[in-house]
Amino acid sequence: MTNRIKLSPLVGEIVARMETDIIFGRMRPNQEILEDTLMARFEAKRHVVRSAIQELVAMGLATKVRSRSARVKDFTPREVDEVYHMRALLQRNAAHIMPFPVSPQKLNVLKEIHVRYVAAVSVGADKYLIHTLNDEFHAQLFSLCSNTELCRAIHAYAERSNPIRSYGITDASWLDQAIEEHAAMIHAIQTQDRAALEQLVVDHMQPTRRRWEQAYAGPYEILATQALAPSRQTALDQASPGMVTGAG
Repeated sequence: MTNRIKLSPLVGEIVARMETDIIFGRMRPNQEILEDTLMARFEAKRHVVRSAIQELVAMGLATKVRSRSARVKDFTPREVDEVYHMRALLQRNAAHIMPFPVSPQKLNVLKEIHVRYVAAVSVGADKYLIHTLNDEFHAQLFSLCSNTELCRAIHAYAERSNPIRSYGITDASWLDQAIEEHAAMIHAIQTQDRAALEQLVVDHMQPTRRRWEQAYAGPYEILATQALAPSRQTALDQASPGMVTGAG
């Protein structure tokens, strides 16, 4: 999310709640965002609601045309390709420039987040907590590249893709796969397997994207993404995720 220090507490709360609604599919792409509805829901004045909507637009989560209500961002297949192309470039580059070996202290922080993520998934914790821990894991992982501006760009594009990520982000089968891939990333860092790490941070984005394509784009667009599957399995096999068992 953008820097909420500049936002009033109520505007920040509205933005956070709306973002969560979008991420978890309670608000779907192209759904109208009505000012009167938000005013009633949050007991807020119109100027406060409008500030929140402007922030959602700035974050890329909503669109607004003059004299019309804002709507949840609805991506075209080309826009999805462009966003995910940028995410792949940025995340692969972060893995490419990550200084090896990573210090045990920094790696243990990543392992500890992974353990909490696994525990949250295992007990069926609140979806927002699971999502927050997932983002925390990736923020810590990419911070290991030691390039602050690159990390900011990675975060911005991940945030921009939230309406796409909302498709299946808390699906049980995807959560199991995410746990496996998070562990594989940790192992790749431990073993300094840069090639596997570079592949994993790109392939890890694809399942929710494919769900979006199945819901939106139809069979023709799906064919292109299916070609990614073999490279993902190769990276997982190379990384031997079973080696990671805890934060120690």
